Order: sequence, then C-alpha cells, then structure tokens
Amino acid sequence: MNPFVVELDKDELSPKPDLYSQKFVIEDNIGEGIHIHYRNMRFEMSISEFKEFSKGIKNALEELNKWE
Repeated sequence: MNPFVVELDKDELSPKPDLYSQKFVIEDNIGEGIHIHYRNMRFEMSISEFKEFSKGIKNALEELNKWE
C-alpha cells in the first residue's frame, strides 16, 4: 500500500445508481468543449483535454489487452 495515500472517506455503494443507470453519452458542445455523461456523473473538458484523456484511455486499453 502506498504510504502517501490518505483515505478521506469510505462507504458502501449500490452496484447500480438509482438515476440514469444506463446513461452513457459523449457530447460535443460546439465552441465550448466535450461533456461525457456516465450514469450519474458528468465530466466536462476542453477539446484538447478530451484528446489527451482519450489518448490516455486508448493507451491504458492497449496495456490491459497485453495481459489477456
């Protein structure tokens, strides 16, 4: 365990949220940025942040696939 990690809170969560449990949407808000909606969460980022985020997800998936 990393000695530099401080757990701020801990709780039991439902396996599926009550609201929007099936929701997954990626929106291009033209001129504003990108919104990713996943269940009850919304991630908001600029186009450049989204490109960096997407590249990181792609790289992580490629690394994960090496273990299969």
